[in-house]
Amino acid sequence: MNVQIPLLWGKRAIIQDKKNRLSVIDLSEPKAKLEILGDQPAPGISFEPTFSGFKILRDGLPLYLYDPTEKRLESLALGLPDCQVTASAIRIGNNQFSDNSIVGFGVGLAVSTEGISFGAPLPPGLAQLAV
Repeated sequence: MNVQIPLLWGKRAIIQDKKNRLSVIDLSEPKAKLEILGDQPAPGISFEPTFSGFKILRDGLPLYLYDPTEKRLESLALGLPDCQVTASAIRIGNNQFSDNSIVGFGVGLAVSTEGISFGAPLPPGLAQLAV
């Protein structure tokens, strides 16, 4: 409720559309970069297909795996807990958050290597995204 980004996974904004498809925006560089668009690798992104989905690559190395059927992100080199975003809940590691109301923030849950926080401002690099 009242958030534009349900989940900030490290330096990546995870957005869910009305059809429950996920998009992932990398905010780790000065210019935001779309990595996943509507459950598919974004145009121009380096990726490798897997049995359950695909791996997003940077400089030939896998960063994370995305399973579009399960809506699950698995960190391979980011040092973050796995997460899953469904229509009614967000699972981060062994923690599940469902039917929560976070009001007054642009981000619902923010995950870092240190832990999980509720509510965060919109990341400044998000406004610079060029699609």
